[in-house]
Amino acid sequence: MEGRENIQEHLKKVKLSNLDTRSLSFLALFIAFTAVATYLHIPGPSSSYFNLGEVAIYTIALTFGAKAGGIAGGVGSALMDIILGYSIWAPFTFVIKGLEGLVVGKIASQEQEKKFDRKIFAIIVGGNLMILGYALAKGFLLSWAVVLPEIGIDFAQMLIGGVLAIPLSHHLDNYFGK
Repeated sequence: MEGRENIQEHLKKVKLSNLDTRSLSFLALFIAFTAVATYLHIPGPSSSYFNLGEVAIYTIALTFGAKAGGIAGGVGSALMDIILGYSIWAPFTFVIKGLEGLVVGKIASQEQEKKFDRKIFAIIVGGNLMILGYALAKGFLLSWAVVLPEIGIDFAQMLIGGVLAIPLSHHLDNYFGK
């Protein structure tokens, strides 16, 4: 494995039980990128916050695949929940954001033709999974009354994340020689 052009395909095929140093280093960088993007936040109406984490999760999932997107989304976002004082949400975030990154990466990599349409579809499915996951968690943990305003925040995160991640992933694909 030599050069920058191979890391995309390598990470898409990597087995988590047998990580090499290069793959582990990239996954750590992706977790950090997601954590920093999530740190850029605005507190919401209840115990949640608007953040730019979806930009990182979608960019990583679209560019480097489902495993990288799932790991970065779950670990990076949950880590920020703990650091920002929202630790009650960390287990939910780990599962919801991890699944979001996994699903986006899985769907986006299925079809090579109409790649732009596939990326949009992947973000819509993964983003709605995130919205549904947090709606259920908020309904059970807080109150069903807070779900509606929170859906707006989560929808905005999905929309802004997708609008920024698609061109970013396109440029990264070009950089890595796809």
